Amino acid sequence: MEKRDVLKLCMKNGFFLDRSMLDFFCGMEEREVRQIVEKLRNFGVVEKILTEEIFEKHKEKLGIRNQEFGSVGICGVEILRETRRDFEKLGASDFVSYFRVRFEALRDILIKRGDLVNLSSIRRIGWDNGLFCFVGMVYDKRITKNKNLLIEVEDLTGRTVVLVNRENKQLFEQAQSLLLDDVVAFKCSGSGKMLFASEFIYPNSCLDRENFGDSDEFVAFISDLHVGSKMFLEKNLMRFVNWLNGEVGDERQKNLAAKVKYLVLVGDNIEGVGVYPGQEKFLKIKGCRGQYEKLARILGRIRTDIEIVMIPGQHDAVWIGEPMPALADKWSGNLGKMKNLKMVSNPAELKIGGLKILVYYGGSLNKFIDEIGDIRVNYGHRNPVRVVEEILKRRHLAPVYGEMDIVPSKEGDDLVLKDLPDVFVVGGQHRTMIGSYNNILTISTSCFQSQTDFEIMVGNEPDPCKVPILNLKSKEVKILDFSGGEVVWEEGDDLICKLDGGGR
Repeated sequence: MEKRDVLKLCMKNGFFLDRSMLDFFCGMEEREVRQIVEKLRNFGVVEKILTEEIFEKHKEKLGIRNQEFGSVGICGVEILRETRRDFEKLGASDFVSYFRVRFEALRDILIKRGDLVNLSSIRRIGWDNGLFCFVGMVYDKRITKNKNLLIEVEDLTGRTVVLVNRENKQLFEQAQSLLLDDVVAFKCSGSGKMLFASEFIYPNSCLDRENFGDSDEFVAFISDLHVGSKMFLEKNLMRFVNWLNGEVGDERQKNLAAKVKYLVLVGDNIEGVGVYPGQEKFLKIKGCRGQYEKLARILGRIRTDIEIVMIPGQHDAVWIGEPMPALADKWSGNLGKMKNLKMVSNPAELKIGGLKILVYYGGSLNKFIDEIGDIRVNYGHRNPVRVVEEILKRRHLAPVYGEMDIVPSKEGDDLVLKDLPDVFVVGGQHRTMIGSYNNILTISTSCFQSQTDFEIMVGNEPDPCKVPILNLKSKEVKILDFSGGEVVWEEGDDLICKLDGGGR
């Protein structure tokens, strides 16, 4: 039952709830909540605020003997958006419709910016020279024999070519970062014979002001556990679990742990099977079901008042494409029986403590690293939040078609960022980093796996066992290091992570 519906029902019967009772009722059906509340009213309970003590006092009269506190459903976490649809037979027209819907959604975002002057369509560009502005999708790009960049662009009315002169070094560098299938506004001069670019405008993500939550509680983000791998750092993960339970750490760390009410797992929860050739020699647990059972035993040790949300990644037992569906009952085993665990799709948009949090495993991040020269040359895999800026700039999680499988939806493109989050969290890069982009807090998560042969081959040096902890009310981020024998505040006495990156 939804939080607002619980509160409305209780107020109608003359009661308010403390947090424990609210969580308890959220894990029940409406019929059950209604029966309990109406019975309490009929018992003549004089207290206006229902607490656990009042409930226990009347428990037997209510006819409830086995229900326990701690066995609660997801309540404080509201799922704003996720992908849950059945795969169906598709034709060529469905893919055409998919690209049309994506183009129109991003075009509308660009138009709403209000700074596109003399906006036209490609078909309306005549043969007379002039200044033009149009929104197009990048179809192709290539270097000419004179070392200029030629971009082939299309919209719903036609196709044209835009030339970027190499002598305009700043614009030429920006143009090289354009990806295929990017939807961008082009400001040009020339005619239908040839257009010469003067500016590119991305849809971009920008909140007018920074938003803050309404709850002085914390949410922890972890990802890339790779349970079942021989490189899985189980002792370190258990140190994190013990910290959440208040069993390790100094007094300040234990006080913080008590305020962690939410845990989000951002993909690659298990190592999987058959993900890449020769993987079996690196497996400690040979099957996906066994790996998920191991994960369930670990998560089952976390205190039950922490609400857990889990999205899949490329190593999980789900369809490998985007968006990824939530883990199916076929594989979840005991995970599906956990009352405080919610398995959702990748990506998923959550609302926790008043903040909108977009959670994305980040399957497209490697493509951005490979294709954008500035990132590839200057950062590589070392600065994930710099890659997130490129995603936010494009308002699309995976713009390059063919980089990963997609199943078009007739309802729209699930990867377009129509509504902007307050916090954007990605996994997959095995490195914790915090940034800020136009009033959006960006977080990249670490891992609980030592460096693999593949990471050595691609030059990725993971920074494992670092956990970002977000204060929902202040949006301060504290990073805790579980890589050693002691729990370490990575950022020192101020306990607040410095922000890397800025708005563009």
